[in-house]
Amino acid sequence: MMGRALAAFCVLATTACGQGGQHRSTPGSADNEVCRLLSDTTTLFGANASVVGYRGIDQMGPSCEFASADGARNGEIVIFTSQSLGAGVTPAAKMQEVLQKWDAQTETPLAPVAGLGEGAQMATDLPGYQTQIAFIKNNTLVLIQARTSDAATSGGAELARRLAMTAAASMP
Repeated sequence: MMGRALAAFCVLATTACGQGGQHRSTPGSADNEVCRLLSDTTTLFGANASVVGYRGIDQMGPSCEFASADGARNGEIVIFTSQSLGAGVTPAAKMQEVLQKWDAQTETPLAPVAGLGEGAQMATDLPGYQTQIAFIKNNTLVLIQARTSDAATSGGAELARRLAMTAAASMP
């Protein structure tokens, strides 16, 4: 299920995954730098949550997928750095590209999110009932994706916001 969420996330992130959207590597351990941004998965995803880290896809830096044991809550953190984006593409330029695509895919206006980093924006009501947040911190573009069907959570927006706040607070 998370693989499909990653594929949808890549489509929404606009060319973030390149033409083929193929992983350059197989799933790694949960012990990559992005997975470590969420040191306690039980707070957001409950006991026995699944955590899968990836080294990168095309222009993306490392990423990490999270899923509750029952599959009701899913999230992902993807980072883009100047190094992963390559020459001529800045994290700020990539963020503008992503935000334009998100804006075109939802009738709900993008909304600013305070306390995360530069230019933080949230997109809701995206295909697949996803909520996504983008922000820049320390010249790193951070994309957050969340989806939930858990009645105890008030929706993907709350989960995305909590995931983003935790990630931002853990970034150097």
